[in-house]
Amino acid sequence: MDISLITMQEKKMIKYSTISIPKELHEEIEELISKNPELGYSSVAELCKEAIRLRLSEIKMEQRENYISQKEIEELLLMIEDNLSKKR
Repeated sequence: MDISLITMQEKKMIKYSTISIPKELHEEIEELISKNPELGYSSVAELCKEAIRLRLSEIKMEQRENYISQKEIEELLLMIEDNLSKKR
């Protein structure tokens, strides 16, 4: 099966929404893309999508780290309470 056909079919199934960014930011991104083709971005939208995905990934990682830290603190407190009750 032709891989490009699968890709085109998958692209047709993707639904999009639009976002607005300040014109100044849009122009800054356009300039960055045009002056730095080695970055590999072909459009403002492409750079924005990647930036959003990266930030979402960072937030999710921070949330996981906070959850783990909170869980570790709770476990530590339980151990301390347990040790204190044994000493009494």
